[in-house]
Amino acid sequence: MIKKKFYKDVWFWLFIISFLIGSFFTIGDFAITGDNQHLTSQNKKLKKEIKGYKALLNLSDYNSDSSDDESDNSSSSDTEKTFSVGESIEFKSGEKVTVNSISNSGTQLQDADADQHAVAVNVTIENTGSSPLDFNAQEFDLYDSDDELAEFNAITYENNIPNSIATGKKATMDLIFGAKKTGTYSVTYGDATWHN
Repeated sequence: MIKKKFYKDVWFWLFIISFLIGSFFTIGDFAITGDNQHLTSQNKKLKKEIKGYKALLNLSDYNSDSSDDESDNSSSSDTEKTFSVGESIEFKSGEKVTVNSISNSGTQLQDADADQHAVAVNVTIENTGSSPLDFNAQEFDLYDSDDELAEFNAITYENNIPNSIATGKKATMDLIFGAKKTGTYSVTYGDATWHN
């Protein structure tokens, strides 16, 4: 009789402990998800602010011909140049960037909101410098037709994304974003913007 009661008590306490541990992890997941959403929102705001400050200071990340410079007769907010998809831009940091295409994709997004759909941005990065080029795919941003920042999606890393590009070499890849709206998109890298 005592033996049966002992086993019942052990099973009872194991159940209670496993319930508490499960509850702890579930609550932790909700807290982490909330923190990630806050950080994503904060990241979007900071990227827009940095872009605005660069425009105010008339800083350019890319090489441009002085004959093409329109900033002489325009306000500082108009100094950012826009390019068409397919145009290549050579940056002062040693990379030549081409946004080859921006298109809706059937790719299944990872950890995305229900109202997001996949947009693939095909880019080519060429190292025109004299040393290996560190590369971070998350330096690209995609904006939808409402000028809302789309979320870079981790499914991108299932593609062949390099961490660095050797001198004289180039890499072409698809970057995947989760966007809420369709229509016209724009892609930014540094202070250059490509429109489709």
